[in-house]
Amino acid sequence: MPSIKVDGLDDVFARLKAIGGDIEGVQKQAVYAGMAVIRDEVVRQIESLPAQAGYIKAKDLPRDVITPREKEQLIKHIGIAQMDSKNGTVSTRISFDGYTDIKTKKYTNGLPAVLVARSINSGSSVRTKHPFMRQAQAAAKARALAAAEKAARDALEKLTEV
Repeated sequence: MPSIKVDGLDDVFARLKAIGGDIEGVQKQAVYAGMAVIRDEVVRQIESLPAQAGYIKAKDLPRDVITPREKEQLIKHIGIAQMDSKNGTVSTRISFDGYTDIKTKKYTNGLPAVLVARSINSGSSVRTKHPFMRQAQAAAKARALAAAEKAARDALEKLTEV
């Protein structure tokens, strides 16, 4: 999955450390703000995927489209995973959680949303590749970095106002 590293906030964290602020809390706010921008771009990329309703015949495989139902289910199940903090670094990822309402013989509770997302993103023997995650990261990287930096600086400003 795509990753983005935020650098250049050393001055913010040095000032936070000097005033005894919650560095990890500010890091989490900044990471969440950046990931929210990327999540929104992933949703836009999913919405722009070619869709076609109806049954795809075997002779038409690999199919180059997804169904409107798959599109709807991916958007419904996208989210930002729980934050992970190790050695002063906070990380998270965009993830697809839960099961879709697309039931099959093998998946009686519904297809796992991550399975549908990966098959569309990476392609399969019956589906053409549509790398929407990579495209979303490339399209939103600058905006995500700016949002993360703004969130960190706003948090510092809020702490220093008191």
